[in-house]
Amino acid sequence: MAGTSPRRPAVSSVRHFWASACGRVTRAILPAIIGISLLLAVQAGLAVVSPLMLQRIIDAAGPGVSVTVVIIPGLLAAAAALANAVVGFAAQRITVVTGQRFQEHLRVLMLDKLTRLPSSAVAAAPNGDALSRITNDTAQAQSFVSGILPQLTGLVTRLGVLLGVMWSRSYTITLTVLVLALVLMVPTEKVSRTLSAATDHMLEAMSAFSNTVADRMGVSGHLFARTAASIRGDHRRAEQTAAGVRTSYTRMITIDGLFSTALDLIGTVGTVVVLVIGGRSVIRGEMTVGELAALSVLVPQLYAPLQGASGMRTGLATSWAALSRVNEFLEADEHWYEPTSADTAITPHGSESLAVREVDYSVPTDTGSTVLLDAVDLTASPGEVVAVVGPSGSGKTTLLTLIAGANRPTHGSITVGGYSPAETGTEAWNGMVQLCPQEPFFRSGTLLENFRAVRPDISEEHVRQLCARVGLDLDRLGDRSGMDTMLGEHGMRISGGERARLAIARMLALDPYVLLFDEPTAALDDEATDRFIVTLLDLRRDHCIVVTTHDARLTPVTDRRYRMEAGRLTPMTTATVGAVGAGVPS
Repeated sequence: MAGTSPRRPAVSSVRHFWASACGRVTRAILPAIIGISLLLAVQAGLAVVSPLMLQRIIDAAGPGVSVTVVIIPGLLAAAAALANAVVGFAAQRITVVTGQRFQEHLRVLMLDKLTRLPSSAVAAAPNGDALSRITNDTAQAQSFVSGILPQLTGLVTRLGVLLGVMWSRSYTITLTVLVLALVLMVPTEKVSRTLSAATDHMLEAMSAFSNTVADRMGVSGHLFARTAASIRGDHRRAEQTAAGVRTSYTRMITIDGLFSTALDLIGTVGTVVVLVIGGRSVIRGEMTVGELAALSVLVPQLYAPLQGASGMRTGLATSWAALSRVNEFLEADEHWYEPTSADTAITPHGSESLAVREVDYSVPTDTGSTVLLDAVDLTASPGEVVAVVGPSGSGKTTLLTLIAGANRPTHGSITVGGYSPAETGTEAWNGMVQLCPQEPFFRSGTLLENFRAVRPDISEEHVRQLCARVGLDLDRLGDRSGMDTMLGEHGMRISGGERARLAIARMLALDPYVLLFDEPTAALDDEATDRFIVTLLDLRRDHCIVVTTHDARLTPVTDRRYRMEAGRLTPMTTATVGAVGAGVPS
């Protein structure tokens, strides 16, 4: 019992992995892994043909012997070498294809997972960390299934074949060489652990540098770096992260070089042992010259898999660490709502209301959790505009992201017509409820491409109708290219007012029933605000609308108002509404 207990965590870890997302992808490519292992086993058998034919030629050669004694074994050795090359190429080809397919599946799964995660979790994590996991870690992880697992099978097969052949020639030399290898390889275990640690440091350094680069890739991050951040400080940090990659990579390569040199030394010593012991046996008549020649050729082949076994631990540790990081990301809790039934999707008819009931929302912290919303109640009926006012940081935007389904409430319910996101599923909910954030996101492409990102089949005519509904003239937009207008990252090539109205038009492309606006007039001048109010009044006729705002100009067009304070929502009285409408800061 005591002897088996240490194995339990490993067995449990393997079982957990096998049932995880990475395990499911591994099972999908398992036939290819088995095929690679069989090819490597065939290679192991073909590799010993040439030494055996060499032994046959040497032992059979002599005066008066037919030339066929040399030609036939030579041809067999050549055929085996050719077959070995073909099988090796096939194994390499299948390994590359399998590894890339595995990595492809992981990357797609991780991108899907990133979409499924709650917005609060994505916002809290550094961009570079997710970028590193999707690029660097998946590349390291694929070597586990496409390289390490088949190599383990091939290594065991090669060792078995080689030891069997060598034992049949001289068990003394075989035992001596094997013991010598094991004794000399013991000190290299520490080197192997050091190499594994150096590789982990390299992965962490690459992740840190990826985060630095990712910060500059965004428009806001680049603008901050250009205009506000300390250029010298940023330069020093860039030097430190880049130097971290250089130092860790150099250390890894240096240790790996020393490790390989030490293992080559073991092979050289083993060959010398074979020549000394084998030569003595030949002199005594205990071994033929051909057997000695065959053993001299086989010993390096024996040390090759032994060296591979020594390095296998490092490769296994490195690839498993990367695979574990990928699996940890894929197995993280997600807030994506999957439909429980295809029949639960609803199509609002214009009478359903949005209802937020006793909603609490908290986020984890190092010391516990922080409550952002506390027992929030809100209703919005069709044909009315509901406003939520309050100071910055009070929880207004958080409430809208919960209603939109980007985050899941800790307690309470959010429904439209009595149905929750858990019942309709995310895609159906997105078709009913849409959020227009204060800073809408646009891809760096054309106007039409940004509309087709949310609705792939939308026509140009429909886009024009939607833009016209929000008062946007495409013939006067940006560079006046109409559908081909290049918006730039986050729509930076058009004005703030144009971005706001374009975001509303794109939102309407999904024909939602509940419209959520987060500070829609925050960056608009009076003229643009007047246009937005006209659009809002038009949309109110057939939608439920919730608006968060500090803008007193919106007060006359709202039907009911709530005030948010420290995560608590209360209906506003007539007197309070009058004060806000008169311009008192909310």
